[in-house]
Amino acid sequence: MKIFGERVKQELKVQNKKQVDLAKHLCVQKSTLSEWLNGNNEPPMKSIVDIAQYLNVSSDYLLGIED
Repeated sequence: MKIFGERVKQELKVQNKKQVDLAKHLCVQKSTLSEWLNGNNEPPMKSIVDIAQYLNVSSDYLLGIED
């Protein structure tokens, strides 16, 4: 899930949003979100969808299925 983490980080930066705010939106600890973004753990499918909606991108984009 390396692509996932890279794309989420990139979108957060482009949209001038912070990881801590995304973690709050998802109701998870920042450390949990960091684990997902660094590829140390995989997020549940529901969280992937929620992250995509928060960033206004498709889950396929975040997962590297489409550009």
